Amino acid sequence: MVEDKNMEEKTQDYLFDLQGYLVLEGAICDEDLQLINQWIDDHWDYVENPWIEGGEKGQDRSRWIDNNIQTHTYNIENGINFQNIIEGGEVFEKLIDHPSWISLIRKYVNSAVNGLSIHENFITVRGIGGYIHIHCGGHVPLSYLTFRQENTGEWMVGQINVLMALDDIGPGDGAPVLVPSSHQCTEIHPRLESNGKGLVYDGITGKPAGTSFATKEIYLKAGDVLMFTDAITHGSAERTNSGYRRTVVYRYSPRFVRERFNFQTSDGLLQRLTTERLRIIQPMSPQRPPK
Repeated sequence: MVEDKNMEEKTQDYLFDLQGYLVLEGAICDEDLQLINQWIDDHWDYVENPWIEGGEKGQDRSRWIDNNIQTHTYNIENGINFQNIIEGGEVFEKLIDHPSWISLIRKYVNSAVNGLSIHENFITVRGIGGYIHIHCGGHVPLSYLTFRQENTGEWMVGQINVLMALDDIGPGDGAPVLVPSSHQCTEIHPRLESNGKGLVYDGITGKPAGTSFATKEIYLKAGDVLMFTDAITHGSAERTNSGYRRTVVYRYSPRFVRERFNFQTSDGLLQRLTTERLRIIQPMSPQRPPK
């Protein structure tokens, strides 16, 4: 059994290094899926009416839930995000150090050396016509897109996305798309090149990532997780089916990469978190003068 486990770990390591992603099947139990989907159902008004009446559709006109969770979008075709969803209740706290992926995250980020933090955490609800443009890749000189493996067990991955499928995602559902192994590629993806320079994000063509050269749609069952380095070129296909695609994304980084939107963790959540979860959410304790 020990030999089988070691071989499984070596296979995972090889595939993650080679292709830049792993699919973890059945990572989230049915009970937790039901709780998360129920949370979305209970807040469905925020999906249909995410912006303050009379304001422009954008982050500065967001609605807030309990002063902790913010409705948000990067572009309107991306759907609605519930940012800072760790404030949404116990089931979201459980995802912080979920046993299905946390040991892999710690290994690849090399948390023993770099510590560990969550750069961003959110639910996305995306309806028909929704998608994400293609973005990122090995050509992008951003610190959190670092990917290094020294073949000595010393990994250094600057950011790992854990995308959790809350329902089945198949053809026409707006599946996540990746360009496998592109995290290792220094050449610029044709969709991300402008005037000989590499772009982080395709804001020019306005097309879904799924229409891009060399992309692969990743289909998932409810409860499956797509774990991938943010350095890989990725995005999503356009949703053409009726209904909505529901996902949760937690993005893990070394402790030096701070929370993306600088959300302040509520006192209530700080008091509820276990020691291990607190160490991830608040990896550097505030420095204050002695009383």
